[in-house]
Amino acid sequence: MKYLFFIIFFSILINSQKIQDQSINIQLKNELAQIDKDDQIYREFMLPDTSPERRKEIIKEKNLTQEEATVGLGKKMDQQDAENLAKIEKIIAKYGYPGKSLVGEPENKTAWLVIQHSPKINQYLPLIKKAAEEKELPFRLYAMMLDRQLVQEDKEQIYGTQARSFTTTKDGKTETVWIIWPIKDFTNVNRLREEAGFGQTVQDYAQNMLGKDFVFKNYTLEEALQLQNRNKK
Repeated sequence: MKYLFFIIFFSILINSQKIQDQSINIQLKNELAQIDKDDQIYREFMLPDTSPERRKEIIKEKNLTQEEATVGLGKKMDQQDAENLAKIEKIIAKYGYPGKSLVGEPENKTAWLVIQHSPKINQYLPLIKKAAEEKELPFRLYAMMLDRQLVQEDKEQIYGTQARSFTTTKDGKTETVWIIWPIKDFTNVNRLREEAGFGQTVQDYAQNMLGKDFVFKNYTLEEALQLQNRNKK
């Protein structure tokens, strides 16, 4: 009887997986996988720990000239981002947000990634929120996008996911200062982060992102805007 139970259980599990697989749009999934790769390749090139061998592979794969691989890399990435956004907007117009039930994982994150790198976050934020609430993508990704939009509007963020750097001059020396952008409800931010699906406190997240020597300070919005204005000048 015990073995019969396991046979029935695994049979149901396998059949459920087959039904789920049949609902996945494989062609769209593959298209999104390529878009994801295109989104990341120039960013991978820019990472300081990317090996020289890998950089050579990327130069060959993307057929980059020496100029494009150095001073022109930012322009190439911007062009790629624009092309990716155009593709994602066509997909959204046809299917809505291409989430987990349509394309599976990890391709359910691709549209979010492309929009996150675009100037159209505000336009698509409600769509991302709806997809997150319906579990078509992780809620923490919506939280990150919301924070980014708030920071772009010079407002306090909610989840503490966004940092900014400023160039300052002290005693004739120029240095770069990183801060976690001000958080609206700092007392409860770690509870909010946990509810959103983040695995770290904002303090641990900051050190992981900015280095173990980073000293966390909860700046007020006024202090951060003063730093920003001085940096612009």
